[in-house]
Amino acid sequence: MYIIYTAKEGENILSITNRLGITPDEIRKINGFPPNYEVAPGEQIIVPSVSADPFDNYMVKKGDSLYQIAQDYNIDVNDLAKLNGIDPDDFIYPNQELLVPKENVFFYITQQGDTVDKIRQQFPSDFEQIFRNNKYIYLVPDQVLVYKKNK
Repeated sequence: MYIIYTAKEGENILSITNRLGITPDEIRKINGFPPNYEVAPGEQIIVPSVSADPFDNYMVKKGDSLYQIAQDYNIDVNDLAKLNGIDPDDFIYPNQELLVPKENVFFYITQQGDTVDKIRQQFPSDFEQIFRNNKYIYLVPDQVLVYKKNK
């Protein structure tokens, strides 16, 4: 199953695939793009919907703010913004859809300089779960790693 994804300003195929946990070659193959093809802002591409399974779509309501939504879902506003390809200070609008984690789903957005050892130290009890649940881990900035907490 697939969904349509609209590329945002500043995104490229690598940044999109890093967030979705798939390879650039997969996106190019699905969309029939030649090697080294890059997307333009606003361009719609097909991506596997399984990459969004740990997340729900939240429909922004009048009066909502990114900070309030992040608080409601108990996540950092910067992580919520990165997950949705926006800046934490961007305005959000009624009927805009945002990805939010499903109940008991957690995610970590990789940062410059992350290594396997750093992630193991930061998430000692969840380390196995993180690496089991994510098909491709490149440890490049802004890749979203999804996991459920070990009890």
